Amino acid sequence: MDNLFESASCEKQISVITKSLLKIATNSDVKAEIPEIDHYVNNLKSALKKGDIPAIERDLINLYIRLHGAGSAYSPQERETLTKRKGYSCYPGGLSPLIKAEQFIRPDSIVADLGAGNGLQGLLLQCICPHQKTIQIELSSEMVRVGRIFQQALGLGAGRIEWINDDIVNVSIEAADFIYVYLPAKPLDGGKEIYEAIANKVNTIKRPLVIFSVADCLAKFIDSRFAVSYTDGHLTCFVSPKTADVQNKFI
Repeated sequence: MDNLFESASCEKQISVITKSLLKIATNSDVKAEIPEIDHYVNNLKSALKKGDIPAIERDLINLYIRLHGAGSAYSPQERETLTKRKGYSCYPGGLSPLIKAEQFIRPDSIVADLGAGNGLQGLLLQCICPHQKTIQIELSSEMVRVGRIFQQALGLGAGRIEWINDDIVNVSIEAADFIYVYLPAKPLDGGKEIYEAIANKVNTIKRPLVIFSVADCLAKFIDSRFAVSYTDGHLTCFVSPKTADVQNKFI
């Protein structure tokens, strides 16, 4: 994987991510939800003041991970559905996919995050590359509640974020032209049903579509009109239709 903190081309995006995470983490409502968050904020601010790049990288990632996990809880009914789907709970997808996504997201794009957790990835995408709408699809009502607090902390208007508290298999993603998904279920332990459902949804979208699949398990389910334009062992980017201009964006 690329070392984003040593890449001059990523400086702007890293700066936006850093400011956005600090804006969330210093919000009073967020601090009430995560009392220990000041520890992570202070570490990052200290590293930034010293200009210590390795410490900045470490402390930024630590703050990101702590915020990403906030609100990770399920009601008994939600837990039953998660178990049925052989689902994973709230794994952080990392910063690299967010930065690589910028080149594909236009001001009129509609982004869908399938299994959004508290929506931190989608919210950061709105900060890095503002666009028409992010659809946050998440089973846990608690994570959606916390995500709305994050949204308010960032000052993102209601029209730019749509929260859908439901099972992924029940939700239409027909409007999306960019889809983000990070390993929502255990593919080798009975979880392939959810990948089949996602594939069925994306296979019916005939217009150009980009899919960012982190820890990819979609490849064997989606149809042949999707081409892999990029993979690095962590992120796989699928594009449809197979157009040279899209496939060359990573070159």
